[in-house]
Amino acid sequence: MFKYGKKAGYMSIALLVLAVLPLVVAVCVLPNIGPEVATKFNAAGEATRWGKSYELLALPVLNLLLSVVTYFTAGRQAKNNEDSAVMARLTCERYLRNGCVTGVFLNVINVYFMYSAITGTGFGLGF
Repeated sequence: MFKYGKKAGYMSIALLVLAVLPLVVAVCVLPNIGPEVATKFNAAGEATRWGKSYELLALPVLNLLLSVVTYFTAGRQAKNNEDSAVMARLTCERYLRNGCVTGVFLNVINVYFMYSAITGTGFGLGF
């Protein structure tokens, strides 16, 4: 993506790192937890549903797929605007920026899921 400027190139690297990071976290965490993890909590932070530990891979895989699709879509949309170099650069940057924001959001959610799986409690609202 450096074809569309340094900023787009660095954002594409950040997007791909944000895509792989949850998978690395999941690979490190999953062997250290039991076969069942808490997956749903009530307002007091108590577990109300238990699931298999491999269910924690759903979000990292979704994040990876969304990031890869966003990366390739950014390149394709920028290529559609190649008659204007400025528009191609701005289009690419816009898609990559949106992908990075989504990646950060999904990484934060992934950290919460892993925390909940390790501790067996959620962030309760009960006092």
